[in-house]
Amino acid sequence: MRITEVGRRIDMRCILAVKQSSGLFSITAMSEEQIPAYAFNDNGKTFLQLFIHKDSAETRKLSAILSRPDMVEKKSYYSVTERVNNVKEMKILSELLEISSVVMNNTYLMGDELFLDFRYHHSRKDRVNSALSSLIGVSDNVRIVKLGRSEGLRERMEEIDRETPLTMVQFSVPVPKDSPSIERIVMDYPDTVGEIESRRMTDKGVRALLHTSKPMKIKGVEEVSEKDCVYEAYLFEKAFMEGRKRGNESRVPRIAYFITLEDGRLFDTTFVPTAEAEEYVSILMSMAREFGEGAPILESYTPLCDDILEWL
Repeated sequence: MRITEVGRRIDMRCILAVKQSSGLFSITAMSEEQIPAYAFNDNGKTFLQLFIHKDSAETRKLSAILSRPDMVEKKSYYSVTERVNNVKEMKILSELLEISSVVMNNTYLMGDELFLDFRYHHSRKDRVNSALSSLIGVSDNVRIVKLGRSEGLRERMEEIDRETPLTMVQFSVPVPKDSPSIERIVMDYPDTVGEIESRRMTDKGVRALLHTSKPMKIKGVEEVSEKDCVYEAYLFEKAFMEGRKRGNESRVPRIAYFITLEDGRLFDTTFVPTAEAEEYVSILMSMAREFGEGAPILESYTPLCDDILEWL
């Protein structure tokens, strides 16, 4: 199957806005632009890493942030990290990611609100609703911006690209010989498309939504919807895991991340903000120098365009 064929199987979309306060958020409140953000946990504390593009018309309003001693300057953007104080409200992110089929589309800051844009399968709407009900109407800091049917991959990527230009990075690795789940998928379900939620990584691997053309019966794979042929599992492959780990450590946002099989190799297709794409490719190249046999091979590196969305 092609990646674009499975784009509507995870058919529900929700956007939450979580109000932030204090620190740099009082400064970003003056900005009217979307600021790409990466939410992460470190030693039980929640942080946001912001990416401010150098060509942004709002940089003057954000000059107080750019003068901070912890500001990191890259070729095309500035980056700064801030601790999130409203921990209770931000727990919604980890709670949602514990629900099967939930996958994040995008996170960004606009004004003093962090927007969490995620999708999920309609069979899990009761669990999503339960998580939302713990805060909506209880906390003034959380609001629902949108909830309804999800668009396809093309529409989602083009929507994000209008605010934050995207680049597609694709690399491949040999099929691993030490992963029974992947070997079974390659043997019995070779047309599977895996969509990865890279914010959840464990020793078992990365969490993946598996889209198949027929019902899947593999030990350790959770059924999301037999009718829609959607499943969920943790997949382990050394290069993919290391790439996710290094990308997370560098706080490179990944908007969408897919795994497919072609000519006996696993292909990783990832959409990243163009401003951070060069750093992401540098991470992959560092792995190519270190891994030797089994090292990732860069297959494609190109800004988002109609041609890309046509052949995926």
